[in-house]
Amino acid sequence: MIGVAVLGAGRIAQVHVKAIHAAGARFVAVYDVVTAAAQWLAEQHGAAAETSVAAILARPDVDAVIIASPTDTHVDFTIRCAEAGKAVLCEKPLALEVAEAQRCIDRLGSCPTVIQLGFNRRFDPSHRALQQALAAGDIGALEQLTITSRDPGPPPTSYLLHSGGLFKDMTIHDLDMARWLLDEPIVSVYAQGSCLVDPAIGALGDIDTASVMLRTASGKQCTILNSRRAVYGYDQRIEALGATGMLVSGNHYETSLLRFSAKSAGAPTALQNFFLDRYADSYRLELIDFLDAVRTGRAPSVSLGDGLAALRLAEAAQQSLASGQAIAVN
Repeated sequence: MIGVAVLGAGRIAQVHVKAIHAAGARFVAVYDVVTAAAQWLAEQHGAAAETSVAAILARPDVDAVIIASPTDTHVDFTIRCAEAGKAVLCEKPLALEVAEAQRCIDRLGSCPTVIQLGFNRRFDPSHRALQQALAAGDIGALEQLTITSRDPGPPPTSYLLHSGGLFKDMTIHDLDMARWLLDEPIVSVYAQGSCLVDPAIGALGDIDTASVMLRTASGKQCTILNSRRAVYGYDQRIEALGATGMLVSGNHYETSLLRFSAKSAGAPTALQNFFLDRYADSYRLELIDFLDAVRTGRAPSVSLGDGLAALRLAEAAQQSLASGQAIAVN
């Protein structure tokens, strides 16, 4: 049984710990700068709360490390863990700046350790089925892709201060999905953004509502729609239009119950509330895939290069927002 440690003890770390158990691995230890948070998480799962990253890396029973700490620690923690011989699953984004992501890749380019980036949505069964149908040619040549991702409400200001902004924190998931589904280089990025949900987000110099248009070399189009507010629940949809048809990965609801009456004709129940529910399967399947790479030594399904490419697109979106112009992507 592979022993896994977690760096970070916040909300996303708790999601990963559940996935560790569900994937048949062993949660060994956790570290967080907030000692009480690490101790609480450790006590809940019979693991050890360590007082430093070095203590985590010194443990012989730690085979792999999940990095679920703030983004500005990702590169340094990834380098330290990989060079200590521990397999790494690092949460997105890889870094807050392209230069930092590139530094990580340059440093670890020849490292034999398995290092996977946490773009979990690639492992969502519905999204993966759509990708497989696209690859099989079920709708002919892809022409238009629409990715909708709206949170039920904005995160706290304390989180936003260190998030890197909407494009690097939220849109980056959708940029990775676009790369995966378009399956050819993106050459142009055009973005529009506004602060329509929470003035406090605007005061931080960030936006909470965005539209991003991507174009590939062959002319395929992708539109990404993001909002920090969807009062009806966690809105996650992908629509792919091809020459011979359309594929849709739709929203997930709390139940499959449909109500029929004089006032409603088959209205479903409420949407699942947030990513903790909607993407629970994807985190479990992501970890299973990562552990398989650790066991077999194969290349990870999502690489550091994927993280760098998505970050480049996020920075291009920021440049487009600032300039009002489409940005060419090299």
